Amino acid sequence: MARKRKLLLFRGDKPLWIIVAALFLVSLLVVYSATAAMAYREVDGNTSYYLFRQARFIMIGFFVIIVVHWIDYKYYARYAKALFQLSVVLVILAYVIGVSLNDAARWLKIPGLGFTFQPSELLKVTLVVVIAQQLGIRQGVIAKIPVLPPLTPGGWGRNPQRSFDIWYKTTRPLILPIVVATLVVLPSNFSTAAILWGTCMIMLMIGRVRQSELNRLTLVAAASCIVIVGGMYAAGVGRAETWVNRVVQFVGPTEAVADDKQSSQDSYQVQQAEIAIASGGVIGKGPGNSTQRSQLPHPYSDFAYAFIIEEYGIVGGIVVFVLYLWIFYRAGLIVRRCNRPSQGLMVLGLSLIVTMQAFVNMAVSVGLMPVTGQPLPLISMGGSSVFFTCVAMGMILGVSRESEREQQEAEARLRRETEPAAGIVPDDGTPAGADVPSPEPESAGPSAEPLRRPLVPVRQRTVDTASEETDGEDNDELTLVEHSDSRDAWADDSRKGRREVVDLMDEQHE
Repeated sequence: MARKRKLLLFRGDKPLWIIVAALFLVSLLVVYSATAAMAYREVDGNTSYYLFRQARFIMIGFFVIIVVHWIDYKYYARYAKALFQLSVVLVILAYVIGVSLNDAARWLKIPGLGFTFQPSELLKVTLVVVIAQQLGIRQGVIAKIPVLPPLTPGGWGRNPQRSFDIWYKTTRPLILPIVVATLVVLPSNFSTAAILWGTCMIMLMIGRVRQSELNRLTLVAAASCIVIVGGMYAAGVGRAETWVNRVVQFVGPTEAVADDKQSSQDSYQVQQAEIAIASGGVIGKGPGNSTQRSQLPHPYSDFAYAFIIEEYGIVGGIVVFVLYLWIFYRAGLIVRRCNRPSQGLMVLGLSLIVTMQAFVNMAVSVGLMPVTGQPLPLISMGGSSVFFTCVAMGMILGVSRESEREQQEAEARLRRETEPAAGIVPDDGTPAGADVPSPEPESAGPSAEPLRRPLVPVRQRTVDTASEETDGEDNDELTLVEHSDSRDAWADDSRKGRREVVDLMDEQHE
């Protein structure tokens, strides 16, 4: 009788669950201690108010992880584009009717519920899924096709049809979402736009886009950023003046800045963070013994890492740093076990978003970067940041769960096929000691074909109808291997997408 599968609440990568739980515990400790002074100013000295508020966010986040990690990947791929478009609209809407905090319109207030959220958090998650899906579709040919059309009129004139095909079949579905996402986020949040762009560039590099194409993208992006930020600064639009002042103050403190008030505020924040770190020492002052929480701006969010070092010392800071590194390491192991490139690239992108945001917060706290408004993921106080970070962690754990399930099923099928051949449990129920004629090698049919495990060596690649034109080429899959299943609707779309871009391969590769 077949063994029943146990319905476990927490499946997937177990160490990753432990990391998330540890970061949530740190969050409760930090929020409870860091908001003590604010509680006397805002809620009449109720020091447990913010603790229970953050605990509610954490419980909701844990529930979100559990629910999301049980959702099959194909649903992410099916609805990712629609959710990405919705998030772009919501980010633009935040500029019009959003709530402004610290001169930045980043939040939308949900009518009837009384709480706000940042649409850019949803945008980060959906963008990664869209780019991972588009890269996965093109893995068979991405190393041989351009991702940008010619950037000069002369280049378009030499072969207009090919240039249009590159734009329509590669640039528009693969590069345009990155450009749109960074442009809509840029006016209010430069650091988030930079993290998005950097994450996507790493995804393109791991996704086997040619280095020459990445260099073109980087040059175009750098030139465009200088022009856009310079234009915003000259026109006094958005927060360009704040960005320039922060960079100038970071490079070398000077009085030649446009906004003395903002510069003095940033300098004050950095100085208080340095005092908190210096007073923490090796083992810190102990939980609840901070003396800088009254002077340190936002010790529960933007400068949470400096506050952690003050109370828990360099040892506590290293532990938190290692936990975020551990997230990326576990994500890398999940990527190696993934059966489809789009799954692995999605895990890579989501883990990069979380870890890069954490490292930016830490770098600002210790004075290695100009002041930004990036919270510490899963630790800083807030609802939307915790919620969407938990969505990302749930998606990573969901891919891990699917990979483990597929590997277990493959191993079970392998045992069922090898045991009868070894005379352990014959297919026809014949006792193990009975004489069973051995099959002739010549008569081996399709059913006698050895089972191919879903996890294959990294330089092996499967051949499908989408890449028949490249059979004679050395098309090594350096990172991920495509394992298509005709039963999945998204897999059929992937084949179709690969077929339509195969004609864009450069002539020297054809």
